[in-house]
Amino acid sequence: MRVMLYDPNQVFSASIRPLLHRRGDHPVEARSAKALAAADAQVDCCLVALEAVSRNRVLTDCKRPVFLITDREDGSVLRKAVSVSAAGIANTHILPSELLRAIDAGLASPPYYDPQLLRAALQPAPLLGDQDALELAHHLTPREDDVLRRIVRGEPTSHMADQMGVSVSTVRSHVQNVLGKLGVNSRLAAIAFAINYGIDTVREKHPQLS
Repeated sequence: MRVMLYDPNQVFSASIRPLLHRRGDHPVEARSAKALAAADAQVDCCLVALEAVSRNRVLTDCKRPVFLITDREDGSVLRKAVSVSAAGIANTHILPSELLRAIDAGLASPPYYDPQLLRAALQPAPLLGDQDALELAHHLTPREDDVLRRIVRGEPTSHMADQMGVSVSTVRSHVQNVLGKLGVNSRLAAIAFAINYGIDTVREKHPQLS
């Protein structure tokens, strides 16, 4: 795998570069944030230090999958990962080998969100027991379940409307219903809720109430 690294402050690249070399990957350094958008088909993915990029456009213009690395521990950084449809985001508190596994997971089945950041995103709302969380998710209709999955994938409202064949206002209504039933007040908190409690498997394990 050919990996483009953009980490001007060496937050993570110095530790992960040897691991990439060891398993046969080919890391290349991006000289500037703009170089990310110029990454060609020979680059498989881009590993980017979140704090080194000030504008979302730099990341959304990148033609290759982007995995973000951050040294922040507040859940609000997930908002940026979602807004740029990143393959994932991880915190530098984990070991380099764990970071590499997180990156692989994000590229294989995006998105990957760091568990610690997900827990932070759920605060200050009280954490529920697994069974209580499943009970809340159990009340989602099939359409609301679809909307929740799209929220987790970071799809904007207009894209959801196009893909679902409904109006933007209808999508917004579904989103509000999802937030209300899960007891959260933002899409970011809904993402944290869904992934933290494994809601993506609810439909397979439990029949729909409605």
